[in-house]
Amino acid sequence: MQANFRLFLGMVLVAGLLTACGNHAPKEAKYIPKNVSAVLVLDPKSLHEKLEKSGINMDTLINRLFNRGGVDSAGRTKFYDVRDAAGINWNDKIYFFSLQGSTEKQASSTVLNLMGELTDAKKFEAYLKKQPTFLNKSVQKEKTYSYIIISNESMVAWNETNVIGSVYHSDVKPYYDTVAMKFIVPEKANMEKEMKAEVDKYFTQKESESLASIDAFGNMFKTNSDGYAFSSTNRYLSILGTMPLQLPKLEELVKDNYVASTLSFEEGKVVATATTYTNPFVSSILKKYAGPTVNLSLIENYPSENINMIMMASFNPEIFGGVLKQLEVEGLVNSFMEKTGFSSQDLYKTLKGDIAVVVSDLSLPTKDLKVKNDSTLIVDRKPLGKMVFNAPIGDPAAFAKIMNKAVELGYFTKNGSVYSAGKLVSFLGMYVHADDKNLIVASDSLTYAQYISNKTKAVISNDALNMFRGKSAIAYFDIANTIKGFLNNQSGDYKNSLVTAKETFKDMIISTENFDGSTLKGKFEIRLNNEKQNSLVTLTSLFTDIAVDMRMASKKETDQEEKMFPTGVPAIIRTN
Repeated sequence: MQANFRLFLGMVLVAGLLTACGNHAPKEAKYIPKNVSAVLVLDPKSLHEKLEKSGINMDTLINRLFNRGGVDSAGRTKFYDVRDAAGINWNDKIYFFSLQGSTEKQASSTVLNLMGELTDAKKFEAYLKKQPTFLNKSVQKEKTYSYIIISNESMVAWNETNVIGSVYHSDVKPYYDTVAMKFIVPEKANMEKEMKAEVDKYFTQKESESLASIDAFGNMFKTNSDGYAFSSTNRYLSILGTMPLQLPKLEELVKDNYVASTLSFEEGKVVATATTYTNPFVSSILKKYAGPTVNLSLIENYPSENINMIMMASFNPEIFGGVLKQLEVEGLVNSFMEKTGFSSQDLYKTLKGDIAVVVSDLSLPTKDLKVKNDSTLIVDRKPLGKMVFNAPIGDPAAFAKIMNKAVELGYFTKNGSVYSAGKLVSFLGMYVHADDKNLIVASDSLTYAQYISNKTKAVISNDALNMFRGKSAIAYFDIANTIKGFLNNQSGDYKNSLVTAKETFKDMIISTENFDGSTLKGKFEIRLNNEKQNSLVTLTSLFTDIAVDMRMASKKETDQEEKMFPTGVPAIIRTN
């Protein structure tokens, strides 16, 4: 499986490089089953135009990858061969899609697929026959397509217009037969047969069985983007049938929820958008239990000028009870919890629904040895960083009920109405302070004291704060500041790449909106320091430099090995 997975990754990497050269659902949607787990799509034409606009052509890019220091000229020749002589249209969209399945006998399967368009099917077949991998493999014909079995876990299939490369893996696990009252070990699956049946479905299925029939998939192509992604919760339906406990309405909760995303390389930033289409069952819950927006007051007094990460969320805690009621399992859950002395309501009413986490001052932990006047040796340790987690309390009575039980178990101590970390929690190195207003966990007591003093002011850019406002959840990562914190302690082959990365990236912001009545919308944005250059060009330059550094580091390691173990030394010595 590992060898074939590496083969698939190789296919993905080659396709990714080549794509840099070149109903609303695309025609290829008919080959992708509607129960697909995930689909990734690259638009080579859009990527190519953005590179060309900035004066970068494919030959320049390839020369940077394959002609630094004369390394691997054979790889460059092979690359051009597959680009120019394989009969593949590298200017059309490239698709990566995966599927997972399971059966009642605990067998599970995963199939990874790479699909593209052909310009000449005969030319493609002739190209395959010349490759060393396929020399002893025969081309087999079906009514609507041809194929070659590479191994019992991989194959390539094509018709007049499209080619699909597949990597397949299946596992069987022992299961308990409740009738025979014993464990059964299934026979190992015939993976080649299963793989062939799976791929056959792609070329023969009806349109109603494919993504071409799903509006959510087709609608995302209305937006001109460089890439697209799509996922569905339908992949979980096969798992539900194997669950020992069948919940009444779980299938209604899981079925037909889709996430459609777009990716665009813009000036100075990479932007991805995500739209979640929920089924009527989920929509009714989200509409009834609409949540608030993030509470920025929870982070404004964080005591640091070097913030690395922020995560915030605001929600209506009643939604958890709403889900249990809609699934008709609230009574069942409460009966299971009866021995604990709590109800499900006690748990979800404990917090108000606002959560904030801030991490700052990250750097590699260090320790300095010092000798005191009495010759005693002490160790001065610098921590990894600082952190505060704050969650305002919802129902003080419910919170006290749960915390008092935790005190009995030794996790916390209680002084009046204040809860602090007990020995078990203190062992983790965290400082805890909880009362009837807030549950706060900090990296240390000083950070906590500075945070609650309200005398400090967190240093966060106004443009980032403006992107936080009105959102139901946000995640912020200061990339440049974080790299800077770790860079001071770095050396070696990749330090130059880290310096380049620090000069390239600014930060990353992820945000989600509240439910609008039909969809949930989210946004992912990576901002770069060069705001005037297209981000694809900026990142292409960065990643080609990193790739070259990796190749040269590998060559350096090989050269050192050759010095230590010249040619002729037995392999067992060279590798141990």
